[in-house]
Amino acid sequence: MDALLKKTSHLPPPVLRPYIDRFWTCEGTAAIYSFPTLAAGTGAEMIFQLKAPMILTANEHTVYTPPPQALYCIRRHYYKAMINQDHYFIAVRFKAGAIRHFCPVPVADVIESFPDIQLLYGGEGKKLADSLLGSINLSQQLACIADFLVGLLHKYHRPQTLIDAAVQQLYYNREIPDLVSFSASLGSSYRQFERLFINNLGITSKSFQQTARLNNALKYLISNQVRDYLPVAFDFGYYDQSHFIRACRKYFGNKPRAILSQANPDTHFYLSSFNASGSLDKK
Repeated sequence: MDALLKKTSHLPPPVLRPYIDRFWTCEGTAAIYSFPTLAAGTGAEMIFQLKAPMILTANEHTVYTPPPQALYCIRRHYYKAMINQDHYFIAVRFKAGAIRHFCPVPVADVIESFPDIQLLYGGEGKKLADSLLGSINLSQQLACIADFLVGLLHKYHRPQTLIDAAVQQLYYNREIPDLVSFSASLGSSYRQFERLFINNLGITSKSFQQTARLNNALKYLISNQVRDYLPVAFDFGYYDQSHFIRACRKYFGNKPRAILSQANPDTHFYLSSFNASGSLDKK
């Protein structure tokens, strides 16, 4: 199958950068193109399909065709994505835990449901869809999306210092011993912390921690082209080889060696961050 023919990344306006990693586009003319696995993550993607629709297969058997403009908030399953015509879409990649600031409903309601942007946001979503189709170039389209998102941020912003601190720590810190002690270090009981976490992110803190750990481990292995994965898995907190293999199969649908042998720049693109200088972060 052909690779993506054209893929670009663009920094969002400064006001959106604490919440959004990048705007990005994908365009190609392959007769059939299969994307890298869309795995469970901690962020979200808002995807605006402007040509062919995307078809998703969950766990090898259940088929979905999301709306042309949809919110992808994947937490529990992995999906194989395919486009079988000329394709062009613009996407917004939200950082870990940030989609809550742009969502008119509880985050739990949009997980794995791929809601239609026009239905989720009503008239604002419909206006954006019309503007994207009527724009004459990418710059205009990105400006329309940015204006839409700034409006959502002003409307739905949910500041929560404890949750923001927890997301940062759980995502980057490999040394957190247990979540009861962790919540106490943030000045909260575990029960209160877990309630706030689920209300704001739609999943448990343990699930978030497990997903972040796997994504970061695979990001490191792929970006550094490491094939002897076991020492790295231990370093990221996996107890043994079978522990890491189970996580890979659950969230990526394959064993570690298969994931690493199939890894390519497209795979790294989906796992990496777009830093403030406008380049891919390969750390």
